[in-house]
Amino acid sequence: MLPKRKVALFSTSFLPYSQTFIHDEIRAHSDSYEISVFCKDRQNEDKFPFDNYYKPKGKLAEKIYQNIAYWPRFDKIFRKQNFDLIHAHFGTGAVYALPYVKKFNIPFVVTFHGNDVAALIGTQKFQTNRWRYYFKHKQIFKHSTLMLAASEELKALLIELGAPAYKVHVYRLGIDLTNFSYSKSAPNKVTEFIMVGRFTPKKGHFYTLKAFKEVIEQGKKARLSFIGSGELLEEAKEFVADNSLGDYVDFQGILSPEEVERSLEKADVLIAPSVIALDQDRESGLIVVKEASSKGLPVIGTWHGGIHEIIDDRKTGFLVPERNIPALVEKMITFIDKPELISEFGKAGRKKMEEEYDLFKQVGELEQLYEKAITGS
Repeated sequence: MLPKRKVALFSTSFLPYSQTFIHDEIRAHSDSYEISVFCKDRQNEDKFPFDNYYKPKGKLAEKIYQNIAYWPRFDKIFRKQNFDLIHAHFGTGAVYALPYVKKFNIPFVVTFHGNDVAALIGTQKFQTNRWRYYFKHKQIFKHSTLMLAASEELKALLIELGAPAYKVHVYRLGIDLTNFSYSKSAPNKVTEFIMVGRFTPKKGHFYTLKAFKEVIEQGKKARLSFIGSGELLEEAKEFVADNSLGDYVDFQGILSPEEVERSLEKADVLIAPSVIALDQDRESGLIVVKEASSKGLPVIGTWHGGIHEIIDDRKTGFLVPERNIPALVEKMITFIDKPELISEFGKAGRKKMEEEYDLFKQVGELEQLYEKAITGS
């Protein structure tokens, strides 16, 4: 029996709710891989149980590690463990892995998810908290064995930024279909739209709100729910109040993954109107689009990032141009007036998730990429 491959996984914080996919990836690995997590701090341990992790001890130590991107105790662990591979999630997280890659000459895989690439091309690179990442990104490109991009767009952007094309591969995150089982009943009599995500500019919440306002003004029967929090939440609530939409719009706040799943169960259509923000922040492959599709919800999304790779236009949902409110209105009304499309598109969406985004199949593909990085083949 071959010994297990030992992987050091760097995740800056382990683990915020927005990065559930990292925990899913870890637990989906085969028995051939042993994962050890290196992080600055440990979050939501009750929701994301995993014991094999290392972090600086104490708040002061965490702060020092955050500022110097190095921790001496990790050196001792690397000398003892003899890791086969280092994998960093997010380009920003790769900064923390880089010293150990260079010092111990270990194959290095970096997964880029979206904003980490935007931080290199937009105004974010002028922010003090991004300087170190910006100045070290060329070293990350140089010392990485493989760079995994979450969408074709991110792959193209990384190559444009100077990453060697032969190192960059598209790797799409999967979802656990057993956690998002397909059991859709008939659509609601009053069409239930739902949007899940932080209230940040790239998510496009106000395009949804403005489109929904027109839908209601046209006399259509519909409701809209939001899940999430963020800097634009209060402004969104003010819009609802100012436009007398309080009877039709519900703000559910931050929910656990289980609560999100239950909310998707009750909804009819997911809205995902993402845009490229002014600072170039952008999506790659939206996890919630995959989750909703697996639950049998059609999705109205934008031609943005990797969203069009998840939604088959007019088969599993609709795609509209970014910031196009009339197009959003049209597609929302289409589902209201033709509820049979909700069931038809929902079934097709579930089938697509089973064929292309099953978590365990995707992690199997990731392990093949690991082997390529380790063996150099």
